[in-house]
Amino acid sequence: MVLEAIDVYTMDMAKTKSGFTIIELVIVIVIIGILATITLVAYNGTQGRGRDAKRRTDINNMVKALELYYADNGTYPVPSGSPSPLGSSWYASSDSTWNTFKTTLTTIDNLPSDPRNAGSPLAAGGYAYAYYSGSNCGHTAGQWYLIVYRYEVQTKEKYSGEGTCPSGELGDTYYAGGASYYRVLR
Repeated sequence: MVLEAIDVYTMDMAKTKSGFTIIELVIVIVIIGILATITLVAYNGTQGRGRDAKRRTDINNMVKALELYYADNGTYPVPSGSPSPLGSSWYASSDSTWNTFKTTLTTIDNLPSDPRNAGSPLAAGGYAYAYYSGSNCGHTAGQWYLIVYRYEVQTKEKYSGEGTCPSGELGDTYYAGGASYYRVLR
């Protein structure tokens, strides 16, 4: 009789200790979900910062190529031919005018495009490079230029370049949605 009681007791213990309760499973799933979300957010921010670093390098390389072009020709490239959807004084990496810019700007081996290269940098949410050199700001076409681009990660870097515009910041006139730009006025 004592052996039977022990057998019944051990069988009852075996039934109650054979797995996790639903509460334990839910807690583990919630913790895994939180960790996965944190990892995904951190990963996306890292990718954006990496693409922004490439953008900085691309813009610096384009500026150097444009200055070499200016030293050789006494003028910056002036957009011509079939106009970009942005206007007749623009080249944009998100449309076919960038190919014309590539053939014109021979001082750079490979004219870069934005890592995402989608849409227009002049519109909210667009990621592309745009080059402008037209008659504006008291200057003639070819004597100044503007490169417009957008960062993915918020930055205080809105404008860089040299020269002044008597009518104020060109960025306030042309750009919506947080684009950054590089401007040179001669």
